[in-house]
Amino acid sequence: MLICLTFFTFAPLYGQLSVGAKAGGTFVQRQQPESGAYGWSSSYHAGLALNVYLAEFSFGGFAVQPEILYNRKGEHAGHLEYLELPVGVSYLLNFGNVIPYIFAAPYYAFLVNVSTYGREESDVSYAKTDYGLKLGGGVELRYFQLSASYGKGMRSVAKGGAASARNVSAEISLAYFFLR
Repeated sequence: MLICLTFFTFAPLYGQLSVGAKAGGTFVQRQQPESGAYGWSSSYHAGLALNVYLAEFSFGGFAVQPEILYNRKGEHAGHLEYLELPVGVSYLLNFGNVIPYIFAAPYYAFLVNVSTYGREESDVSYAKTDYGLKLGGGVELRYFQLSASYGKGMRSVAKGGAASARNVSAEISLAYFFLR
């Protein structure tokens, strides 16, 4: 629904729309300030992305990039698996075939699965949703887009024993836009 809304709202403004597949690595740090427990673990994300160019200038322009991603955010004892809906707003610089950009992307995520590697989860349950902000940059090279971002959850994802655990992540992604 979000993707359709973005398409029908912004595509007529400039007319350049790209559709592609996106995947990459997710590196997550779960923050639990009460216990002092911090740690990074790695996982992955994959999904679809739209790129809607809103305005173009001689030196660059603006774009909106809504995505739908399966994002597996890890921890040392298991993983939280989300259906994540980030909507990035980008500023792009035009250097011909090489287009660097920066972006901010608020996101909303739905918890779809918790894998615990056989560990008992009786004392901790997880919130069904997460939301936050990602900041990053990247470069577009014709049909490809390489990006890196840092994201911070704005709400606690754990209930019970770890009341203020938040998702903090770094992501590296590669997208291929097959429809331009």
